[in-house]
Amino acid sequence: MIKMKSFTYKALAVAAATVCGSAAIAGSQSVTPTNFALEAITNATAVTVPPVTLTMGVTRTVAQDFTVVIKPQAGATFVQASCAAALPTDANFTASVKRASTSECAYEIDVTEVSGTIVGQTVVFTGLQLASHSLVSGSNASIGTGVWELSEFARIDNSNDLINTVATASQAITLVAAADAFTTVDVDNANGPLFGFLPDANGAFTPLDDDTASIARAGFIIRNNPSNLKIADGVTNFDANNAAHMDSVRINLVGDFNGAASVDAAFYNATNVATGIATATVDTANGTATFSMLPGNFASQSNNGTVVVWFTSALTASLGISRTFGISGVTDPDVGANQALAGNASWWTWDANAIQLRSAFFNNDTSAGNFTRFFFQNVGSSTAAYTAVCYVDDAAKTITYGTAQTGTLRIGQTTINAADVCTFSAGQRGAITFTINAPAKNVKGVYQQAINGVAAGYLPLERPYLGSSY
Repeated sequence: MIKMKSFTYKALAVAAATVCGSAAIAGSQSVTPTNFALEAITNATAVTVPPVTLTMGVTRTVAQDFTVVIKPQAGATFVQASCAAALPTDANFTASVKRASTSECAYEIDVTEVSGTIVGQTVVFTGLQLASHSLVSGSNASIGTGVWELSEFARIDNSNDLINTVATASQAITLVAAADAFTTVDVDNANGPLFGFLPDANGAFTPLDDDTASIARAGFIIRNNPSNLKIADGVTNFDANNAAHMDSVRINLVGDFNGAASVDAAFYNATNVATGIATATVDTANGTATFSMLPGNFASQSNNGTVVVWFTSALTASLGISRTFGISGVTDPDVGANQALAGNASWWTWDANAIQLRSAFFNNDTSAGNFTRFFFQNVGSSTAAYTAVCYVDDAAKTITYGTAQTGTLRIGQTTINAADVCTFSAGQRGAITFTINAPAKNVKGVYQQAINGVAAGYLPLERPYLGSSY
């Protein structure tokens, strides 16, 4: 009896060791998560998850049928009917749905192979669907799988559920806008100083974004799901080129659009074949321009498309010496919520082959004893042509230009009488801008107002860009 009892204890110890040993070589579960396109789903969109492969870590015989219970995690729910759709099949067992609900799929696995299922036996569940989840809110979707005795009173193979991520979500459409600083406003434009551009072929997408005397161009990239993100079925790639996936993408430009005859965009596929043109809606007062890309304008899925924006000058006024345009966008997909496209706030910058110097006030009084003059210092190695534009403080007044409205600043110092530049139909005060064909570093200017015999006053002319004034 003692030996028998001892044997019984030893047998129990061996059995316990076997259970522990089973835990040590416990089964596993593998899933390759599907990455869905945010543009293709909402948190209430039913999504099909990838196959879930359970690998047994213990041997089960024909007398050891068992239960597998799969549950969605973190508040997600199943499409109840997908429990039956995901029923596994194999020559070594017969599976049936034990329970099906939005909170779990339970399966009875009846071992049919006489020698039993062996360590490494796989049980694959294909076609499970999540009815709700938090993918759009930034959370991954997971499932937990438990392997139980048939009665579900005790676990086998693992002491806890096996947890696996089955789905993630990312943005499929992105905008890449590298900085473009190749546009130069031309002081020698045939239509007037700074009315147009210096022809240039140095853009990132040459020759698509070459500048001409009247048109400035800059380009950016639209990426159409290069990562093969899926729509809700878990198989089909989202494609902005497909009208069933995408309605449009709105592109927003922010900057100074004064002087534009039009702002347009040309679309190109991955081999730079044109796929369409759009004319922007320009709100000059608010400094915005918008246009839309339609599905047919996109390069095919997984490819990059090029968009070239062009600013056509009206050639009727100065475009100034410096502008900066920012770019961003918003997608309007068929299923998912609109997604913001981060761009570049300093995407397109212009400079000029000239300088402008301004004064918000000057006086052209020529009465006896008054001196109202502009003094310029040109430290360059050559003379610099200039043109002046005057402004009055009342729209009812008119401006009459004199012989010094245009001229040349010699090397060294040049003095110009204010009244020789312009006079007004009434009053003697106004504002002025000088456009000078010279690098900014070469020329400085001041306005002088003095009465003979009295100390003079000087106002530095301001350079209205790059944060500098003098």
